[in-house]
Amino acid sequence: MFSILDLESQFSKQKINKSKKMTVREFEEESKNHFVSFVDDEIESFDVQIVLNPKSEIIKSSCDCNSNDFCLHQLALSIFISENNSGKTTSKKTTKRKISEAEMVMEDLNSEEMKSWLLEFFKKNKDAEMQFLLEFAETKKEFSDDEIKQIIIKTTQSVVGKKKNIAAQDVKKIVDLMTKSLEPVEQFLSQNINKESSFEKFLLINTIIVDFQMSVYTSSTRIDKFLENFKIKFASYFNSIKDIEIWEKSAEKYWNVFFNENIPLTIYFYQFILEMYHSGTKEQKIFIAERVKNQIIIWIKNKVDLRSSIKEDLLPIIAENGFFPSLQKYFPIALYENSYNIKVINEVIKIDVSKAEEFCKKIINRNTNEKYNLPYYETLEGLYEKSNNVQGLAYVKRGKFNSNYNLDDYIFIEQNEEDREIFKKFRTRVLSNLKGSFRSDEKYTEIYFAILEHEKNYKKMLEVVTDYVPSNIIIKYMKNLYDFDRKKFLINSTRRSGWGSREEDDEILIDFLVDNYNTDELRQQFPRQTFGFGEAKFSNRLLAKINEKEKK
Repeated sequence: MFSILDLESQFSKQKINKSKKMTVREFEEESKNHFVSFVDDEIESFDVQIVLNPKSEIIKSSCDCNSNDFCLHQLALSIFISENNSGKTTSKKTTKRKISEAEMVMEDLNSEEMKSWLLEFFKKNKDAEMQFLLEFAETKKEFSDDEIKQIIIKTTQSVVGKKKNIAAQDVKKIVDLMTKSLEPVEQFLSQNINKESSFEKFLLINTIIVDFQMSVYTSSTRIDKFLENFKIKFASYFNSIKDIEIWEKSAEKYWNVFFNENIPLTIYFYQFILEMYHSGTKEQKIFIAERVKNQIIIWIKNKVDLRSSIKEDLLPIIAENGFFPSLQKYFPIALYENSYNIKVINEVIKIDVSKAEEFCKKIINRNTNEKYNLPYYETLEGLYEKSNNVQGLAYVKRGKFNSNYNLDDYIFIEQNEEDREIFKKFRTRVLSNLKGSFRSDEKYTEIYFAILEHEKNYKKMLEVVTDYVPSNIIIKYMKNLYDFDRKKFLINSTRRSGWGSREEDDEILIDFLVDNYNTDELRQQFPRQTFGFGEAKFSNRLLAKINEKEKK
């Protein structure tokens, strides 16, 4: 135990002198006789703690230099405490912070040296130069089109230069820099949102970024997300215009550009006017919806038809404001346009359930690929469950069966399909599809046998047990198969190909055969074979079981 009152007698003069050369900073007495500080040696800084007892003896100490002994940094703090009245200080507490090696070197550099080094560094690290400019360059209050263009170009080039294939991490750097570099531009746009020039600059920013995006190849979606967020923010700025007359005049102007089919539109212009509606207030939405409704009336009169994707975008605007019933004829179902069709049908349901049902069935009958029918079956299922239409539910379950094989659904169809010819064709198709899928997944074999078990069709089961049916499925039904045709079950147990069975399941089947057939029958059907796999392996294991039984 060291006493800070007599350190020189406890440590060598060399250690004392070395410790005194160290810098003690941010010194604090955290609690009574508990002192903390940072101690800087020549190249590093360390966090040191000293705890004293009332006799000024060191009872606890630590230093993050990880020395096992009482180190020079602890000694330096001890000397500092002894020379400063046991640590009593009137200095204000400060936040503890270590000085890094780089900071220590910087303190010894003059401004010219620093400038010279930075300029050379920026020549090889353009993204760092861009970060420096964003942090320290004077913030502009206005931006010309050319200045905005240069900001984006410099940002992208600082990261990728002339590269065409861009890694995901480079795209992240670009987006991070772009977000920061365009902050003052966004602020300028928001402060001048009621001016047409702001909207033109919004379009310009999109154009430049999209042009860059088209000039490179990357799998990252960060640029798309950046543009999406930028659009949402700009629409929010636009909808925050306090003068309602200015907002209405501008909103009508931009939507009229869309209504004029002779004016070509960029995708970001189109996406902006849609976002204008979706992020608007209730009053703003009604204002836009009224104009869309009036335009559709004009299109109907003039027989102007839009492609389904645009109708799909306009449909929510019409539906949310109660205009769909009067404009329904402008939104007919379309061939192979599932997303649009489902939205139309969901609106039709509100006014005419039977018509919605008709639309669903019409589309189902026209689709050549069954996988596209699922959303229509689900729509019908909801309608039939609500009306307790059992025949309708049987139709739906029959249509969905191939996408979700289920014994309960099969039984429901069997019991509720009134047209027996339709059910027979359904059954034949299902069993054929399942049998053809035995090799791909065991679940198809399981449902196939479950259906036959439900029908007590053991004759059909015996016909297929030789075709890629694993033992774990056979053992579920072996007692019934044995009872149905004892001889054929034994014969078919020897004619298996590619069972893919687990040994423990094979063992259960072997035990059943040994217990239910005599030795002569088994030896006649299962001759010893020289091969050690497949049928031969099963046969040899069965014969071994017989020999084992006979020895007992």
